[in-house]
Amino acid sequence: MNETSVSINKKNEKYESILQAAFETFMEKGFHNAKMEEIAQKAGIGKGTIYEYFSSKKDLFCGMVKNIMTWYCESLENAIRSGNDFHEKIDNMMKLHMEFAVQARNLIKLMTHNFVYISSELNRWMMETRNKMISMVEEVFNQGIREGKIRQVDVRLMALLFMASWKEIVFEDIISGNQDKSLEDIKNEALGILLNGIALRKI
Repeated sequence: MNETSVSINKKNEKYESILQAAFETFMEKGFHNAKMEEIAQKAGIGKGTIYEYFSSKKDLFCGMVKNIMTWYCESLENAIRSGNDFHEKIDNMMKLHMEFAVQARNLIKLMTHNFVYISSELNRWMMETRNKMISMVEEVFNQGIREGKIRQVDVRLMALLFMASWKEIVFEDIISGNQDKSLEDIKNEALGILLNGIALRKI
């Protein structure tokens, strides 16, 4: 490994440590009460070092959100790729989202309450990422049609309904603050309703 590679790796390590420290601090203190000094201390660096990567607390907040959403999008892609058929892929997608929702519950609340601090640039990026994820889900439903597992449907509409169901399950859990059913039970029931419908017979 040459000196340039070592320098790049160290820079990446600092960047990741700042994002991790920011995540912990924002989760604990919220956006308004989080201090750059605290974030720097958690990251084991000087406050000035943060400004080598992020121009402001708002910029750091946006960077943290983008980093987490990038990880989620890549994880969704991997979850789909690891499935052998339609059922495995859709099961993997729902399982990933529910596990992410539990782990990122406070992040979702933080983003909801502090949406005003999300830059227009990040908002555009989030919309592009959302469209990318919807396209991935569309392809899974297309595979289900090709495999004869589901009937011919508007895959775009199905993908939107599927994504919307994820969000509502997440927000229901946040609002209620408790959940009697396990994530596995919720996932299986939600998939059953989505794939099999709710009618006892054709209406």
